[in-house]
Amino acid sequence: MKLTVLGGGGVRSAFLAKSLAYNAHRIGLQEVVFLDSSEENLKIFGEIARYVFSQIRPDIHFSLTTDPVSALTNANYVITTLRVGGDESRVHDERIALNHNTLGQETTGAGGFAMAMRSIPAILNYCRLIEEYAAPDAILFNFTNPSGLVTEAIIKSGFKRRVYGICDAPSELIRELPAILNCDESDLSVECYGLNHFSWFTHFTVKGEDVTDLLINNPDLYSKTAMQYFSPELVQLCDKQLLNEYLYYYYYREVALKAIQDAPETRGEMIARINHEMRDELRSINVKENPKAAFDIWIKHYLRRENSYMQNESQQEKFNTRTPLTLQQFIEEPDSGGYAGVALDILEAVNSTTTKRIVVSLQNNGTLDFLRPDDVIEISCDLSKEGLKPVTPVHVPDAQKNMLSSVKEYERLAVAAILQKDKSLAVRALMAHPLIGSWSLADKLVNEYLTAAHINDWK
Repeated sequence: MKLTVLGGGGVRSAFLAKSLAYNAHRIGLQEVVFLDSSEENLKIFGEIARYVFSQIRPDIHFSLTTDPVSALTNANYVITTLRVGGDESRVHDERIALNHNTLGQETTGAGGFAMAMRSIPAILNYCRLIEEYAAPDAILFNFTNPSGLVTEAIIKSGFKRRVYGICDAPSELIRELPAILNCDESDLSVECYGLNHFSWFTHFTVKGEDVTDLLINNPDLYSKTAMQYFSPELVQLCDKQLLNEYLYYYYYREVALKAIQDAPETRGEMIARINHEMRDELRSINVKENPKAAFDIWIKHYLRRENSYMQNESQQEKFNTRTPLTLQQFIEEPDSGGYAGVALDILEAVNSTTTKRIVVSLQNNGTLDFLRPDDVIEISCDLSKEGLKPVTPVHVPDAQKNMLSSVKEYERLAVAAILQKDKSLAVRALMAHPLIGSWSLADKLVNEYLTAAHINDWK
């Protein structure tokens, strides 16, 4: 089996390579290709990923390439993890929104739309190549942000292969809960529902017994998990449901906006600065000849990014910060799965005799009856050899239904605008978004984002 990663020269490539190497036996991997349009990225981050992979599975052929045709030819599995436009575009996305006193977070609201404008056309170009060159039964896993929008655009473009949207945020929160409840992960059951970066968690049971009150009344939930950004009072107002960390931008909108505006730099500017400093230091190293020194530089700078996540917006230190590892420690440390874990679970399920619950983005098809059948939603699914069975949540409060309906209307219009290159649909999309909700603001944002992206063929 051949697996191809589109965007394999990204900063996080080493994590993906490690996860694939440790789990290759689960899906019979014989060949792995990391593709990137940037030769420089492959020479730095791709080479670190190659070294990590080859140390774990030297028997599997691993290659780096800038040629999409050779990368995709006969591929059985394709993972997309692209950042079209790089750090510079993210900086522009955030600043344009902030200049209009509006949140510009890279996947949420105005910033998310700008990112989708670049991501979707690039992904659809790859989709055409997948249909032409990949194996007839190839499966696509989309990790490219904004994941829900991109996954919906892929499906609505007429792409004929199976496609799943993957995000690690829901799984990360769920993995933190057994420690709070003092139970085994296999005994805990949770329902997640909503949209990508816009979901809630409900119906918490351990061995079939409801533990919702026990969970939400434990102070550790609000200090030792991703729920650290939210108040217990808010959880009560959300009908005792937990929240995806990206809901912070909705429930604490003015707090987040002021914190970002008062900070010396935006999150995008911070990431761009750290990445620039990382590259400058790595340029002095021949990664292929000295992978240990290159890894030390990479992990030092990567953890500066990781450990400062949501710090500007929430004015809080992240609870579960990571400490630096040596290259050997990184390779030997057990793999936590991350993005690749969900994809591998889906692929392995064909031969499984057990059922596992995962969170994935796919078409609604009646799971949430207040949304359309062809809407892409983020939902818990029970995974077995029979396939994926979406779990209809026991209870979706009216407040959540209304919020989801508004953001889903934005997503539908945004996908249609990008697929049809229609400026008026784009304005309607941003008008529908609860973080914007104004024609005059939406009109300015769309025009400025089109100009910044040098897009001039929209009608």
